[in-house]
Amino acid sequence: MQTVLQWFDNNPGRYWWMACLVIASVLFLMLRPLLRPDWKDVKRTDWIWGLVILGILIAGRWPVLFFGREINHDESQLIAGAITLRHDFMFWRSVDGATAGPLDFYALLPAGWMHGANDYFTARITALFLVAAALTFTHQTIALVFGRQLARITGFSVVCFESLTQHADLLHYSTELVSISLLAAAIFLGARQFLTNARWQWNAAGGLLLGAVPLAKLQAAPLAALVGLAWVAGEFVLRNRRPRDWRRRLTSLVAGAVVPALVASIALTLTGEWHNAIVPYFLNNLSYVISPWELKDVLGYVLLASVADNGLVIFWLGGAGVWLLFSLPLARDAGPVGRIFASGAIVLCIVALGCIFLPCRPFVHYWQLLVVPLTLVVGSVTGLIVAALESRPSHFRCAILCGALVCTTGGLVYARGTMPDVYFGRLAVSQANPRGPVAREVGKYARPGEALGVWGIITFCYVETGMRQATRSAHSQWEILEGPYNSYFRQRYLADLRLSAPPVFVDAVGPGNIAFEDRRLAHDALFPELATYIREHYIRVAEIAGARVYVRNERLSKALTRPGQAAAE
Repeated sequence: MQTVLQWFDNNPGRYWWMACLVIASVLFLMLRPLLRPDWKDVKRTDWIWGLVILGILIAGRWPVLFFGREINHDESQLIAGAITLRHDFMFWRSVDGATAGPLDFYALLPAGWMHGANDYFTARITALFLVAAALTFTHQTIALVFGRQLARITGFSVVCFESLTQHADLLHYSTELVSISLLAAAIFLGARQFLTNARWQWNAAGGLLLGAVPLAKLQAAPLAALVGLAWVAGEFVLRNRRPRDWRRRLTSLVAGAVVPALVASIALTLTGEWHNAIVPYFLNNLSYVISPWELKDVLGYVLLASVADNGLVIFWLGGAGVWLLFSLPLARDAGPVGRIFASGAIVLCIVALGCIFLPCRPFVHYWQLLVVPLTLVVGSVTGLIVAALESRPSHFRCAILCGALVCTTGGLVYARGTMPDVYFGRLAVSQANPRGPVAREVGKYARPGEALGVWGIITFCYVETGMRQATRSAHSQWEILEGPYNSYFRQRYLADLRLSAPPVFVDAVGPGNIAFEDRRLAHDALFPELATYIREHYIRVAEIAGARVYVRNERLSKALTRPGQAAAE
């Protein structure tokens, strides 16, 4: 593998030609049916296209899979939580995800178990499959409502965007990915239910998916609530057509939505962790949206950040916007199903924009919340136009679909072809040196699976050492920043640290560190009780890259009596 990565590091252009070959092959498969004079679209599911979506994502994203270093500290936090859950499976007793819910962490475990460890590779593989799942279910929904060929063409731009973007915020395993996958699957089940009059069990499955969204990301809960309300309204509207079992359908939908909260409630009751779930996940997240940023400043910053680092966000949004503006004057079919679906997609898109910007936090990965709604809007608007041309010769419909493809995807692919490749030149080095200097120092005194105490934000140290969290929080942001629950977080932090008694403690506050570079925020300057505990039980052994490393007294004594252990790595 090192040889292959080194070859690509030295020949980055080969990657682009390989990605172009995959994209060109898919374009050929998409456009070939349109050449037949008797071409007609078919409204049914198109599961084989899910493999095509996965193939395009792999063709574009594979370099970041093998980049063995941190690209976003949120991803490192999620991996650290997964490592900790392998030691204690009960969320909120062992892990606090801050703005991320338990499902974001549990979703990392299957790939970690198969690979033998939770690391950046397994996290990014999981991210790739979650994105593929979200795009596949969105594609199936459009295919079912408007047609398979239309779904392939109108969804191609978002697949290329997710595949070819090089922005770290969009490539890492982010806290939005589980939510959008659940949401896309629920929307597909809802569309299938109303279009095919499926059995009531599908309502239970859809409700279960929607009810699980808040346990992945509270920020996505309004989207799930909107889809759920639309589903309930649909059952009421169609109750005269389904007089026998409409109550069963409605009950199963609501019951399914309640199950995730019920399971979480039972687990919290049995473990006595209600307080440690309500305060950090609900109350603190509500206070988190009280941001010092102004909405206009967030809009400007996010747009600028989206342009930077080869993000392609502007080309994806701009392409979709250009096509929607161009299609405004075109005739549309007035069929009730398509019209209702398109209206719902537009409302969902507006709510998604609210979820992205109203918290007033300037994070580029929030754009993932728009992926499913905007794709549905582009697909449904185009579908209405194509439906209006159903009685016309096929070349009219072909022209509309080709126009949609050029507008939504042409600029995006061209822009990516003119950008440099971010990760090439570093792949082989990152694989050969998966640990940084701080992790190497920590590794002299501790082993993978043991607890690591952290003050500040140095979440990559958990991943590079394979060590679990000594405290429920992977970092100490809420213990450092002033806030309404600062006292709660500090008391919990110290209690967790005393209980786990980690062999190594790292203070990552100071020049060169993430977020906290002022030494006045260090543990010994800001938190006297913690400073006393560390002074009594730990000895400072090194200061590396702005981080101070402390080793527990008895562990340091053992390391000194066994020089081979201290010289490891």
